[in-house]
Amino acid sequence: MKKTTYLESSLNTNAFIVWSETLKNIKFLAAYPVIFVFWTIFPLFWFIPFVLQGQALVGNLGPSVLWKDLTGNTEVVPFIIIGAILNGYVLNALYGVGESIREEAYQGTLDYVLASPCNKAYVLIGKVLSGSISSTVYAIIQFTVCIFLFGVTITAWVIMPVILVIILLILGLYGIALMLAAVSLQLKQAHEVAHTLDYIFYVFAPVRYPLQFLPFWAQVIGQILPLTYALIATRGLMFNSESPSTIYLAIFLLLIIDVAAILIGFYLFNWMEKRTKKSGTISHY
Repeated sequence: MKKTTYLESSLNTNAFIVWSETLKNIKFLAAYPVIFVFWTIFPLFWFIPFVLQGQALVGNLGPSVLWKDLTGNTEVVPFIIIGAILNGYVLNALYGVGESIREEAYQGTLDYVLASPCNKAYVLIGKVLSGSISSTVYAIIQFTVCIFLFGVTITAWVIMPVILVIILLILGLYGIALMLAAVSLQLKQAHEVAHTLDYIFYVFAPVRYPLQFLPFWAQVIGQILPLTYALIATRGLMFNSESPSTIYLAIFLLLIIDVAAILIGFYLFNWMEKRTKKSGTISHY
């Protein structure tokens, strides 16, 4: 009979933690279908003002030579829609995970989570994973609606590369979510921090407009955000607006940011958990 090594046992345990937390959050979402309806429908209304903004910039919502000069793509609406949909993953990571510790306190389960012998970072990863699954469902529905309303199209050959880019984006957001959760352990409230980061992503990443629209110092900030490179790669693939070398470079830089964010996020969260336990402030919830 094959003996299970310590590493295999640890991996199995952590995988079980992630799976259990993911399943729990999906069941919670299924118990409140109005949440699903809200996050499916209302984001469509959120990016309509920016579609109108695009119309104001180029004079129409059809193919635009001016927009092609600015972005490499003639279509205004698909450019903005892709930005809005991918930004939905950012919102999930910031608000879903950032507020998850407070939600555990509201539900009366925080003490059990903190007292468990497992690494709490894997509990948060399960929360992010469940949120990523729901965000993907929302994105598919939103994109399908946009195909009928705005004539957005996607070719079959780009689906798998785009999925890869989205997975890399989610991995980078995992690390940022862990950092935000570490902050919430200390501050007891992460909403304000999440709101600030939300604006940073929305302003400095090319969600609604090309990065080169921003002043130089703002472009520097945008270039350290994973969403920036995910948008460059996704739009380049879907609209054929970037050279292969630019797309490969964006994916490579996104991967570097992912590794850095995950390592920093794990370290910061574990350090903050030990610090707050030792000081006793973790019980101030």
